[in-house]
Amino acid sequence: MNKFRWAMVGLIAVAAIISVVITIYQNAKEYEARYNKPNSGDIAVMDVTGHIKKNEDMEEQTSEIGGVQDETGLTQNSTQEEVMDVMHHMTHQKVIAEEKWGAVEMNSENINAVYEIVVNSDFMLKGDLLNIVSGWKEGNFDNVAQDHNYFWEYQNGTVGKATGILNSDEESEFIENNF
Repeated sequence: MNKFRWAMVGLIAVAAIISVVITIYQNAKEYEARYNKPNSGDIAVMDVTGHIKKNEDMEEQTSEIGGVQDETGLTQNSTQEEVMDVMHHMTHQKVIAEEKWGAVEMNSENINAVYEIVVNSDFMLKGDLLNIVSGWKEGNFDNVAQDHNYFWEYQNGTVGKATGILNSDEESEFIENNF
């Protein structure tokens, strides 16, 4: 009877070890799928939630969208809301979002035009807008998804929150398709 108990304890221990090994293997495969670079030729990026966006998702992100403008259309008399709308549309060139409608080219000429309007304004949100556009003016787009969502939330957005940033190839494709 004692040998039987030890045999059962041994089987349970082996089963537990096998279970741990399988779990570790599955976690390793999931980690590799999430964090390894995609195969060359694939268009894929990791969004801010850690999910990899595949080809079909990125094609949607870089395809032609409606409401595109080459210039800002702003003047020194533009309202804060008009400026924020243009800045929001400028971010569409650089972000991953479920829906995008409208785009204004994010180039130095448009950035400088927005900067001049904000600097010379008495907007209620002048500090925030100046902080954002000053970063863009310096070529810093690390926070462009957060910038997009700042405008999106201010405009009470319900669909199209930014979840990541396009890589340079994807941004080039977006520009080619839209401007």
